[in-house]
Amino acid sequence: MVNKLIVLGIDGMDFDAVMKYKADLPNLVSMMEKDGFPHLRSVFPADTTPAWSTIYTGLDPSEHGIINFVNIGDKTNAYKPLEFDDSAFKGKCFWDELNRRGQSCAVILPMNIKVGWEINGLMITRPFEGKIRVYPESKRSVYNPREEILSTEGKFTSEQRLGELRDEFYEKAGEEFRLALLAAEKENVDFLFAYHSVTDGIQHDFWRHCDENHPEYPGDNKYKNVIHDEYVMADEFIGKMQALCPDAKILVISDHGHGARPVYIARINEILKREGYLCPKKSSAPKKKNAKAVLKSTAVGFVQKFGLPKFAVRLAKKIPLWKNLFASGNDFDWESTRAYLSDLSSVKNYSYGGIRLAPGAEDKDALCDEIIEKLGAYTLDDGKPLFFWIKRINTLYHGEYLNRYPEIIFQLDERYGAEWSLGEELFEKKGFMHKLSPGAHRYETAVIAAKGFSLEKPQYEMTDICPLILELGTS
Repeated sequence: MVNKLIVLGIDGMDFDAVMKYKADLPNLVSMMEKDGFPHLRSVFPADTTPAWSTIYTGLDPSEHGIINFVNIGDKTNAYKPLEFDDSAFKGKCFWDELNRRGQSCAVILPMNIKVGWEINGLMITRPFEGKIRVYPESKRSVYNPREEILSTEGKFTSEQRLGELRDEFYEKAGEEFRLALLAAEKENVDFLFAYHSVTDGIQHDFWRHCDENHPEYPGDNKYKNVIHDEYVMADEFIGKMQALCPDAKILVISDHGHGARPVYIARINEILKREGYLCPKKSSAPKKKNAKAVLKSTAVGFVQKFGLPKFAVRLAKKIPLWKNLFASGNDFDWESTRAYLSDLSSVKNYSYGGIRLAPGAEDKDALCDEIIEKLGAYTLDDGKPLFFWIKRINTLYHGEYLNRYPEIIFQLDERYGAEWSLGEELFEKKGFMHKLSPGAHRYETAVIAAKGFSLEKPQYEMTDICPLILELGTS
């Protein structure tokens, strides 16, 4: 039994989705309601890996350095995937600090942790290189984690396989919940942290089928309740945890929100070109651009129809040359270009992202402010501002890894995703990534809820979570 504090991390749970389904989520909604429905903002960018790194350590991404903005303007034109190992976390996480303060801990399936390490208590890792580690190993027979279930990954699944994918997700959810509840029952510890992955994955793949306001909602369909049902299962899990450990405080958090991946695009590089900050290669012929567009369309259509085999997903992560279909350093004259879109948006069609300045730019802050003022004046066809906000990164973060960020960051109107390519139309219904992964992360709408204590602030930041856990875990 857990004696003091339980932290349940539910990847991708969204505040607005909770409000949409609140009639069917009595446990979670009652926890949020008692504190006036406080809000939690993610890190920037609102990606899983940097967000959980911040939750574990209390450091923002510019301080812990686990960020995956890649410089497409790099002269080698080489995409370098983010790589890290457990040395980035070992001894630095909130459970390590709780151990140092004399508290025993159970840590179940923590995101970002690969091989794991011995702690005062129990650790069960997520699958890594085909193996789940249990510390101490003598407890493996108690928990029997199902690697074949926990290793399933549903990225880029064909429409025909959605039923199978839904069932895989539900089975995985059941196994994640089983391990967390069993640890709460079996372990005599002060603290429990359990991570749940499925909410994020299921929203990525099923958002279009479940959101009746989506521009490409297919109408009444057999998958329309898939996300709702996952939220209900998560709420039931919270209720079971409350019943198992009635005296323990409980904190529920997500790392970011979730919503529709934009169907519409905003050509940020085209705007930069028109404002005189970006120069295309003079040798870039329309024929070459058209061939690239046809290849991209063909690739997306193939994956939609047939899916992408799991070995291909793994290969794409290691050697993601396909990203050049969407954003390539060969597109522009880098000697004359002063600013350009970062990779994060252009590859994923996210509504948030950044703008990089060319190396050697003088008085970067002044140039950033000039670009921000000009771009901030752009409006959409319906008269609404294109940018929800746009600002210099050094007004948000100040850490030693700040140079891994683009100099300017932004949040667009959520209907629009940033697009790398140039074109006559600034705004079009020509998004592509929503065809492969209809759901996308949101920055402002993570979830926070508490039982057994009060959340005093109306607005929390991800950097608040680690100090809050340490305070609650040792009080």
